[in-house]
Amino acid sequence: MEIKNYIWDFDGTLFDTYPVMLDALQQTIVKHGIQYDGDLAYFIKKYSIRKFALDYATPEFINDYHALETKLQTDVKFYPQIPAILADIVNKGGKNFVVSHRDDKTYAYLGELAPLFTEIITSDNHFARKPDPEALTYLLDKYELEPSQTAMVGDRPLDILAGQNAGVKTILFDEAGIFLDNVIKADVLIQTWQTMIDQ
Repeated sequence: MEIKNYIWDFDGTLFDTYPVMLDALQQTIVKHGIQYDGDLAYFIKKYSIRKFALDYATPEFINDYHALETKLQTDVKFYPQIPAILADIVNKGGKNFVVSHRDDKTYAYLGELAPLFTEIITSDNHFARKPDPEALTYLLDKYELEPSQTAMVGDRPLDILAGQNAGVKTILFDEAGIFLDNVIKADVLIQTWQTMIDQ
């Protein structure tokens, strides 16, 4: 059955925010004197910055990171194909939603794209964090969405797990090819958003 409704992650999915996030993380690691020899980009995609802080840092680390990331994240850009994809979904009678771990600054970042979303959920809504499906289940129930016609779209395993836990389809955006080993069993794997436009 064709997917009609899309629940989007924000960072690294709709918007290309990871370069600044990685820069802020690296600077915070230096500030806190942490030694980490692994691949940071892989770690935060596979897990999260919050997990890095829990595993390797003090409680102050995550607050320092967020303050620096907010300061550095001054030119937030969506992927070029995203406006056309979102508009096409709406034009075909579907709905777009955002489920993000960011706070309400998400609205400011979305800017001109905000009207293309039926509802935007941020950390300020106080739902359980992904991969818990609480926010997705709320959207399914509130808007009477058919799970087989609804997809969770994200760039990390926790997004795909959230979708699976909610019983919806899943689309993994893997721009860097980190998960091409197919360990993450998403229904669809995409490396460039142009693929959705070309379909």
